[in-house]
Amino acid sequence: MNPVDHLIKKVSKYVSFGQPVSSGSLVSQRLSDPRMPMQAFYLTLQPKSEQEHYYHEVWLKKEGSFAITEAWYKDSTVTRSLVQDNISYEQLINTIGEEQSHHVVLRMTEIVKKSEREDWRPYSKRRT
Repeated sequence: MNPVDHLIKKVSKYVSFGQPVSSGSLVSQRLSDPRMPMQAFYLTLQPKSEQEHYYHEVWLKKEGSFAITEAWYKDSTVTRSLVQDNISYEQLINTIGEEQSHHVVLRMTEIVKKSEREDWRPYSKRRT
C-alpha cells in the first residue's frame, strides 16, 4: 500500500461522509435541496474564474476514490455539478496538478494529526 492510500484509509476513519448539496442555500441547507448522488467529504477548492465565482472542488469519497465538482457561488447559494467521479490520486494529480494535489494530501494529513491528538478525543475516551 503506497503512502497516499494509507493516508486515505486513515482519514476515512475520522471524517463524516455526507451527500453534498448540488444546489441550494449555503446559509440554511434543507433536506429538500438537491444532493449530489455520492457520499463524500469536502477537501479543497480550486478557483477557475473568481470573477464568475466558478470553482472546482475536490471531494474524498467513502470508498477511497476522489470526485471533482464544479461549483458556482452566487451570494448565499451554490450550484454544483459533477465533473469527474471515482478517480484515483494519480488521476487527481493529472487533473488538478501536482501543487493542488499536494494541498489535498496536506489537508488529509492535518485531519489525521488533529484527530489522533490526545486532547482532541472526547473526554470518555481519554486515558486517565
